[in-house]
Amino acid sequence: MKTKKVVDNHIIDIIQKEPVREQSDLQEILKLRGFDIPQATLSRKLKKLNIAKVDGVYKVIDFTTSSLPVVLSLKISDFGLIILHTHPGNANSLAYFIDQKYVTYNGKDSIILGTIAGDDTVLVVVKNKAAVKKVQEIFAEIFPYVKSE
Repeated sequence: MKTKKVVDNHIIDIIQKEPVREQSDLQEILKLRGFDIPQATLSRKLKKLNIAKVDGVYKVIDFTTSSLPVVLSLKISDFGLIILHTHPGNANSLAYFIDQKYVTYNGKDSIILGTIAGDDTVLVVVKNKAAVKKVQEIFAEIFPYVKSE
C-alpha cells in the first residue's frame, strides 16, 4: 500500500531533482513511479507541501521573511485594492505566501480575501476599505523597506 507520506516524499524528491514546469509533467513522472494522482489532488498536495511555481519552475518554498521575493513597490488604489510589484517571475510565490499566511478558507474572518498574481505584480483584495490600514501595517512589518505610494 502506498501511503500519503510516500507520495509526498516522491513529489518533493522530483521537485528538488529536476525542473518541473507544469503539473501535468509532474503527474507523468509520478505515473512512471507508480502513482496515478488526479490533477486536483496533486494541486492540493503541492499547496500542503509548500511547493509553488517560482520563475516558471515548481520549487519547495521556505516561507521565512528572508526568503520572500523583494517587493519593489506597494500602491493602494482609491477603491482599497493593494498592488505589490516584485521582480519578474516572483509574483506567484509572493501571492502564495500572502494567501497561506493571511487568508482563511474555513469561514473565519479574514481581512485579506485573496490575491491574484501576474508575472511581477500581485493584486491583494482586501475585505473593505477600513481594513486597508491594517493590511498596510502587516505589510510594513514584513517589508519594512517599502514605502506605500
